[in-house]
Amino acid sequence: MSMMFFADEDEVPLPPKEVRITAASAQPAPDGRRVALSITLTPFLEYPNLEVVLYRPDGAEERSLTIIGTMERELLLTLHVKQPLPGDYRARIDLMYDGEVLQTQAVFFQVTNS
Repeated sequence: MSMMFFADEDEVPLPPKEVRITAASAQPAPDGRRVALSITLTPFLEYPNLEVVLYRPDGAEERSLTIIGTMERELLLTLHVKQPLPGDYRARIDLMYDGEVLQTQAVFFQVTNS
């Protein structure tokens, strides 16, 4: 028997195929060397996986990370930038279950200082 407890009884946990990213945003640090990435997911029955890739203004991959079986619906991640370039950066977030990408979300932000 499995017992699950939820903070909000109005939020029904969803099966894997129905889980979605509901919000994503990025906030670069003033020095451009770090970016805070915020991700919010719908309630879930099974822990989802996330893959995040940060792209530089020239399109090259700057950083990537994989989260296996997140237990949290609201995540705040910090990604470090080796040598910041002024310009438009992009973060791609893939929501996955069993290796299948169910949703991709893009987040754009600008670095002005280097």
